[in-house]
Parts: sequence; C-alpha cells; structure tokens
Amino acid sequence: MRRIIFLILSFLVVGSFIAYGPGGLLKPLKVTEDTTFIIKKGDSTLSIAKSLKEQKIIPHSIGFLAGAAFLKLKKQPLKHGEYLVGSKITLWKLMKKITKGEVVVHYVTIPEGLTVYEISKKLEDIAILTGSIDSLPQEGSLLPQTYDYYWGDSRQHLLQRMAKAMDTLKNKVWVNHQPQNDLESYNLKSWEEVLNLSSIVEKETGLPEERDLVASVYLNRLKINMPLQADPTVIYALTKGQTSFYRPIFKSDLATDSPYNTYLKKGLPPTPIACPGEASIRAVLNPAQTSYLYFVASGTGGHEFSSNLTAHNKNVRNLRMLEKQRKKQS
Repeated sequence: MRRIIFLILSFLVVGSFIAYGPGGLLKPLKVTEDTTFIIKKGDSTLSIAKSLKEQKIIPHSIGFLAGAAFLKLKKQPLKHGEYLVGSKITLWKLMKKITKGEVVVHYVTIPEGLTVYEISKKLEDIAILTGSIDSLPQEGSLLPQTYDYYWGDSRQHLLQRMAKAMDTLKNKVWVNHQPQNDLESYNLKSWEEVLNLSSIVEKETGLPEERDLVASVYLNRLKINMPLQADPTVIYALTKGQTSFYRPIFKSDLATDSPYNTYLKKGLPPTPIACPGEASIRAVLNPAQTSYLYFVASGTGGHEFSSNLTAHNKNVRNLRMLEKQRKKQS
C-alpha cells in the first residue's frame, strides 16, 4: 500500500514539474522578445530539444520531450519548418503550433517593371529560399505582385508561381477580350504582343492616370507603321535587362544595332523588355481613345501629349526652358 501511495505521489510530483516547473508545458516561456527557430526535415525530437535549449527558449529538455512523447501517442508528430516563439507563450501551445505546421509566413514584393533577370537576383538574395534557378522563364512572363513563401521553399518553385499568376491574369483579361470599338487604334493579335507593349508602357510611366494615354500613343504609331521610338527599348538593347542604367540616353545609343532598338526597327521588339503589372496590361487592352502620336516629360512628374510634331516640338522646348531655369536656380 505504501509503495502504491509513493508511486502515486511520485507521479504527481513529476507530472507537476513537467507541467508547472521551470520550462514546464503549461508555464510561459521566458522569452523576452519574439524569436524564431527552425526544425529541419529529419530532425529527431532530442535534437529539436537540444536546439531549443541552445537558443535559450527552454531551460531544459524534460518538458519538451514529455510533451513530444504525449503528442506522438496521439499521432500528432512535430513538423519541420520555421516557427515563431512569441513572448508569454507556453511550451504546450508552442508544441501544438509545431504539430499543426503553423510556420512563419514571409512575403516578397516584386515591383512592376523588373526584368526576369532582376527578379531572379532578388530571389537569390533571400537566404531562407533553397536551390538554384535552373533556367529563366521568358521575359515578361512573371506577374509582379506580393508573394508569400516559407523557409525552405525553392527559388525555382517561386518563379513558377509567378508565371502561373501571369497565366491566371491572362485567362481573366485576355481570353474574352474584345476591342473597345471600331475606333481602336490597333488590334493586338496575341497575348505575347499584349505583354510586349505593356512592358514598354510600364517602363515609360509610373503614373496610373497616364498608362492608358501612353498605350494609346504606341497603338496609334503601330497603326500607321510609325517607329515606336521608345527609349526603354533602347536601354534594354544596351543592358539586356541585366544591369541598371543610370545615365541619360546619348544620341549614339539610338544608333545601337539591335532588334530591340525601336528607333531603327518598326513594330514591337522581339520580346517584352520587363515584367508588366496588371494595371499596365489593362491599359494596353483598354487604351484611351486619342489621336496622340507623341509625348515628352512635362518636367513636373508627368508627360505632355500631342497629336502632331509641331505641338510636340513646342512641348520639348518648354521642357528645355524649364530645365535651364532649374539649373540657374540651383
């Protein structure tokens, strides 16, 4: 009888220690600020406990090992991934998070107008992604937006998700697309042409209210077989989309022998010159109905649009005068 009482008391003492003692399952962890830890695929329960102890998330392994054994009996194994340990969380709640796979979610925002090369470099700089990028997708085929990802995700898979997002957008806006009316300047014949022109619009203006106007200029030029004369295509010819371009375009650049030089080659370039965002794509599909053939920077953040060369040259002169005045004042 005494032995049974002793065993019961011992069990209660051990159970109380595991539950409420330092590092116990039901005691808040002594973590002063949010921190993360990683469980790698194949890590043993003992190695996980050791890692938590080394990071000073738990003071000892007893509570964690006991909790893991109990969860294993309930067929709730610990799952690999990156986990957040918040202040005042109990060890038990943390372990339940691990069995549910409630891993840390990260986000990467891909700005509109990056090339696929620039996007790939952005992913290479994210240390918690894995694997190399085997091959770059076609220029312009990735949709710029914000993507979630997790520790251990592969870079190639994230690129594939971006390409799939662009395909989803295509199915939404292109499959049932019809020209606005008979006055539309030029009918784009394929999705590739839409991406092509959208990428130029994306690089030409960052103002939402100008996108459909810029699109109308280039569509009007295509209709009359006039060279697009788009500076961003010349820059792409010079950089191949792999380096930044911080200087003004020189007159000698406009003579660059390249199929991307739309000063020398009529029509659209061979491929897009960047990855356009949804807004620029929609602007190309639904351009403003204008007679504009020219535009030039206004000097105040936007552009001045015109339908003939005389008005355009006047706008250019106004810009040069404004630039001279600013130089004198500086």
